[in-house]
Amino acid sequence: MAEAKQESGEAIPVDEVGVDPAYFMDDPNWADFLPDLQQGGPKCRLPAHEDCTPLVVENVASHLEAGGTLGTMEGYESRPGQLEMTRAVTRAFNEREHLMVEAGTGVGKSLAYLVPSVQWSFINDTPVVLSTATRNLQSQLISSDLPRAAQTLGAEASKFRATLLKGRSNYLCLRMLGEYMQGGYWTLAEDEREAFGGLVKWLHQTKDGDLDDFGDEQLRPKLACPPEDCAGRACPFRQKCFIAKARARALKAHVVVVNHALVLAEATNQGAGILPAYGRLVFDEAHNLEDIATNFFSYELSRPALQQLLWKLARPGKARRGAPGRMRGVLGTIERLLQKGAFNVKGEAEEVRELLTRAHVQIKFVQTEGDALFEVLKRLFAPASQVDIIRFRCRPGEAGSLGARQYSLHGLFTDYTSAQWNEGDLVEFGTRFEDALARLQAILVDLVQILQAIDTGDGVTGYGDLVASLQGLAAMFTSFILESKFILKASDDSRVYWAEKCAANRKLRQQEYVRLVAAPLSVASEMKRYFYDAKDSVVLCSATLRAGDRFDYMARKLGVTLIEGPRVKTLVAASPFDYFRQALAMAADFLPDPATKPREYSAALAPFLRDLFTVTVGRGLVLFTAYEMMRAVAEVARPLFDAAGIDLLVQGEGVSRETMVGALKAANPKLGDRPLVLFGAQSFWEGVDVPGEALSCVVLARLPFPQAGEPIVEARCERITEEGGKSFRDYMLPEAQLHFRQGFGRLVRTKRDRGVVVIADPRIVVKNYGALFRKTVPSSVHTVSAASDLLSRVRDFFA
Repeated sequence: MAEAKQESGEAIPVDEVGVDPAYFMDDPNWADFLPDLQQGGPKCRLPAHEDCTPLVVENVASHLEAGGTLGTMEGYESRPGQLEMTRAVTRAFNEREHLMVEAGTGVGKSLAYLVPSVQWSFINDTPVVLSTATRNLQSQLISSDLPRAAQTLGAEASKFRATLLKGRSNYLCLRMLGEYMQGGYWTLAEDEREAFGGLVKWLHQTKDGDLDDFGDEQLRPKLACPPEDCAGRACPFRQKCFIAKARARALKAHVVVVNHALVLAEATNQGAGILPAYGRLVFDEAHNLEDIATNFFSYELSRPALQQLLWKLARPGKARRGAPGRMRGVLGTIERLLQKGAFNVKGEAEEVRELLTRAHVQIKFVQTEGDALFEVLKRLFAPASQVDIIRFRCRPGEAGSLGARQYSLHGLFTDYTSAQWNEGDLVEFGTRFEDALARLQAILVDLVQILQAIDTGDGVTGYGDLVASLQGLAAMFTSFILESKFILKASDDSRVYWAEKCAANRKLRQQEYVRLVAAPLSVASEMKRYFYDAKDSVVLCSATLRAGDRFDYMARKLGVTLIEGPRVKTLVAASPFDYFRQALAMAADFLPDPATKPREYSAALAPFLRDLFTVTVGRGLVLFTAYEMMRAVAEVARPLFDAAGIDLLVQGEGVSRETMVGALKAANPKLGDRPLVLFGAQSFWEGVDVPGEALSCVVLARLPFPQAGEPIVEARCERITEEGGKSFRDYMLPEAQLHFRQGFGRLVRTKRDRGVVVIADPRIVVKNYGALFRKTVPSSVHTVSAASDLLSRVRDFFA
């Protein structure tokens, strides 16, 4: 390719892959280098369990024993817990059992379920689905662990097929990229040209179009395609579409790696074709499953939720270089087809154009009626305008009719007064809003009927993908109407209802708004219906599935206790680590109680942390349970740390978790780097993996009890009390124990790691329940009554 010149005469920088970004953008055939979607090929199936070939348990386990297929690899370590888990997963697959496995850190649980999964899926030519909660684990499975597990197939390993499947927004859309390039290279700002050069390089290197590997967060939103904008089979890039290729790979794969949300979406939307039919499912990081499922099965009514739904129909494109942006959404697609002369097979174009006009008018009506309803809903906060969250419900009236609407601020429900709330206003404005939505939905149905009637001349409907999109949107509007009515009615006692004030959302151009939520108190029945009843074998595994020494609590949460018959098995695969040698755990009995004296605690914790991390030379992580306390301690600690020559990174101050963890891994005081300490809240209690000396001290600032003010926590506690239980014993304590174990597990990640865990909450010593926390971790917790004594022990340990 000849070197291009700018108007100034300077050469355009040619990308490292040998492609000039300017020429690439102007080339009408820019996508020709991408391979086409491969049609046909082998596909897995779902045979009846009786038709499957069972695995020989000991043969499968032998691959992980010394001298076995994986036992001869460099760095192999004998792990009895891993072998136990491998046998248990294999038996579960063979016998149509469901299995709960708690696999301690270092067990190697990934290979323990991957080897049986690879063997079962390949021998029986049937898919196994692996679901995780985090992208990091997905990447580890697909890039490292699965290729290793596939080696157990020997000479047949090359025929094994595994793939990673993500949601649509994670893949580059070639049509969206084409639209982005329409303006030309020299109309881009300098930083945009630089980003585009990186995109061109990445596009020539990527095999799957996964935007997580691209990295430019500003350009990324312009490259993904929401479902309503997908042109389907009418797309000029259909044969090169990364999304279509990813789904095609999933339908052919023996093992498919996904996340929990995608598994839930597929299970509740049968026939969507997202995943192949499968009978065996492994949930890794299963301790997160209840929270993800609760969020998935919750309903929301808010301005942004309504706006996002309407934007699927029509939204203005971003103006570029003074020209108005093209209309997005399904209606925008139809308008562009009209402009190209479509829908004239039998003269339907005018009818389609009229319905489009009516749809745009009705969208305005929906927005107007929605605004009126949301103004009424603000009155839910009338009893306490200063709070940000308020629970509400309608208590049953006589003969099954709705009674008075009530609110709760601290778990006690009280009737709204007539001055605070008028139920008649809600009925009036709610009905008008629902009617406006219903009329818009009816227009979509009319559009569907017209498009279905249009024939291309060969007896085949010409707009199948567009019809499917409209039908899907019509169904979404129906669901939105029903869910809105359900939330406003607020009478189902299996749900908790709350209103929440939310900050302005610049992306959606929203001012502060009110969000109404209806969340399930339990997801147990949904888990049973969609997974345990529907699948031959479900494996739930995590490093933390037991509260205390029993699986009962997690089994109730995840619906395992609802399974009839002896189909459920449990296993504890013990960690191979020598925690008594590798970890020193201490409880600081000299600090104030953070629950009753939060200010005094923050003031005392900061100088103690400075002294502690001076001894450990940084290399520390402090875990908080609330952002407010974390910020308060950070404010006091920052100048103290700075004076001691220690750098501090705090979550929520503009640096991502991945960047913070990467900085901790890279910091090496022995090579002259300044010591570094991280402060993190909820998301840092799990998934942070820093092996080696880079993380040598973990501080648990507070025992991680659930936030008492959260509506779902309050409601679940109330339900336990109503059923005769004790909410602290039966909910708050086991939840805290599970999170406590997750936080403790951040320290020792390999057999060579050594370090210190400090529990900076004296309640673990002075409260009766403290002993229950101490028993949940694999190391003795020593009580220390003076800071000087604790620091001396830390020095001796590292010495």
